[in-house]
Order: sequence, then C-alpha cells, then structure tokens
Amino acid sequence: MSMRITVRIGDLFWRVADERQFELVMDDGASAADVIARLATVSPALAAELLPGGVTRSGLPYHIFVNRRRVAEADLATRRLKDGDSVHILSPTAGG
Repeated sequence: MSMRITVRIGDLFWRVADERQFELVMDDGASAADVIARLATVSPALAAELLPGGVTRSGLPYHIFVNRRRVAEADLATRRLKDGDSVHILSPTAGG
C-alpha cells in the first residue's frame, strides 16, 4: 500500500526548490526521515541545501514539522507518517 504526503517548503527553501510544495507517494510506514531522503529525487537542489544537524549549507537553521508539530532531528527516523500527513520544512529566520 502507499500513502500521500504533502511537503510544504518555507520561504528560504522554495527559492532553491522552485516549488512551494510537493506531493509525494510513500510506502506505508514511511518515516519523516524517509520523506526527507526522497527529496533528493524530486528536488536535488533542496536536498543538497538541508544538511544533517538542522542547518543549511549557508549555516542557517531549519526545522521539520509533521502536522504542525516540530520533530527533533533525532526523532525523524522513528516518526511514522500516515496518509494525508503534512511535512513542513521551515527556517525560523525566514518564516513560512
């Protein structure tokens, strides 16, 4: 089975991605980390901008939210998603 996940991109990142949002089809049981990894196939430029540790290549912080709740980087691999969930990638310095 599969599920649809909406990925919304904050102001700092949509200029890199040339999109404000992506609709991804993921396998059931996919995690927030799986969604971030999938970005490498749909937007390589965006994936390259998001470095481990919650910083961008330029050193600005970013955060991942699932359904408006922040998910710590350490929890991305264990935060399972459901069909219809939304993942937001935001920088607190740029809003969203």
